[in-house]
Amino acid sequence: MENGILKRVNALQVGEATLWEHFKQGDEGAYALIYRRYFFDLYQYGKKISDDQDLIKDCIQDLFVKLWHNRENLNQTTSVKYYLFTSLKHKILDVLKSAAIRYKAAEDPLELDMADENAGDEVYDDQREDVLRALNTLSHHQQQLLHLKFNKQRTNQEIAAELGITIQSVYNAVFKALRSLRKQLH
Repeated sequence: MENGILKRVNALQVGEATLWEHFKQGDEGAYALIYRRYFFDLYQYGKKISDDQDLIKDCIQDLFVKLWHNRENLNQTTSVKYYLFTSLKHKILDVLKSAAIRYKAAEDPLELDMADENAGDEVYDDQREDVLRALNTLSHHQQQLLHLKFNKQRTNQEIAAELGITIQSVYNAVFKALRSLRKQLH
């Protein structure tokens, strides 16, 4: 038992360069320690780039998965924190940029296929205005997700692949956006 405690204490005292080298050699303990040591700092840093908490968590998760798969090809670093921060920033900006390009490419992102024989009806016009007003209060990311889900009729899997996020993030974000719309419309 004392041996396990000593190993943990020694692992905490390991310098960044040594920790990184052990990780690159496939040491799962070093990988886990890097994750635990930097996750909170990465999350806080990510919030300075985007206020989409699910997107930040997904990007951190994707970053660590990519690091593990490419560990043998990574360069040595003297600052693991700086390396991770830079990588996370690029990942978040790539996702946001990619999503923005796809979003702008859509003809009318808030197009509502609510065509009705009575399109001129006042009730319909009022409801449409209420829905558009409520949609405009959502974040850009939420608007894009709803557009893909309902106007383009994409599945959660297709949306996740297109935006480079997890299926669970798609589900959570769509749920939150719909809940927000319901609150505003009732």
